[in-house]
Amino acid sequence: MNSDFQAVRENLFPGSHGAIEDWEAFPWHRDRTNRIQAYKTHSSQAIAIDVFGTIKMSTDRDRIFDAIASTIGVAPGGPWAITLEWTDSNRLLGEPRPTQVDALAVGSKAALVIECKFTEPGGKCSQTALLRSGERQCNGSYIEQINPGNGLRARCALTGKGIRYWEYIPEVFALDAAADHTPCPFKADAYQWMRNAVLAAAFGKQHGLQAAALAAFTDHPSFPTARKAKRGLMDAGLGRRAAVTPISYQQIIAIACHVGLDQELWNDLSAWVDRKIAMAALRRSDFQEV
Repeated sequence: MNSDFQAVRENLFPGSHGAIEDWEAFPWHRDRTNRIQAYKTHSSQAIAIDVFGTIKMSTDRDRIFDAIASTIGVAPGGPWAITLEWTDSNRLLGEPRPTQVDALAVGSKAALVIECKFTEPGGKCSQTALLRSGERQCNGSYIEQINPGNGLRARCALTGKGIRYWEYIPEVFALDAAADHTPCPFKADAYQWMRNAVLAAAFGKQHGLQAAALAAFTDHPSFPTARKAKRGLMDAGLGRRAAVTPISYQQIIAIACHVGLDQELWNDLSAWVDRKIAMAALRRSDFQEV
């Protein structure tokens, strides 16, 4: 194992290592220099593997996911299969580059699409970014407009490109796709949560399962996703029901401690995650003071 993988391995909870079958082929998050980022203490991919990789390899897996399912209001029922860094290879949403989520958990009655955050906020829609021409493909509102990049007319630039988000948004978020929305409710970081929510709906429909989108986050007051979750703003305050259910890593591990039989494993994982959170919070504080 080369030095990069050794550094990553040292940053992952030992109980999760078996969840990565092929270290070379695994879809690691990389920086612009192509270096794997999971060696960093504050890596969101690393903490996702810490927790969900450990659950995947544990004999307590079905107990834990049954309890998580019951907690968030979908049907329990195993056996549960967990895939780390799952990609929608069937292109259910018509995306040219299909959505990749940090974890997918599929039971006999329900599926959970899980996006994981550590110190970072959600991702934003790229359609409002400036093109090289100085124009924007979308003006930031869900209104009929012409995309200067391709000349197509649509309320959403992504709809004009054949992406099917707005086929599912009316049901998931109780929004009228035929009405104008100014500004677009998914202009900011609600965009990433929307993508996961509609992907969950599409996956559930395809497989005949109940489906839910989860936002797994580290519960610390200095981290953006935690602050948003605490304020009940994960899906822009829209809809008649929550489209994305936030659940903290601490809560997931507490569930594991409550229902799991391997208490030593879950206590060790809890200490590991708490240590990472403390180190990341200190790093963030130091950075903000510079």
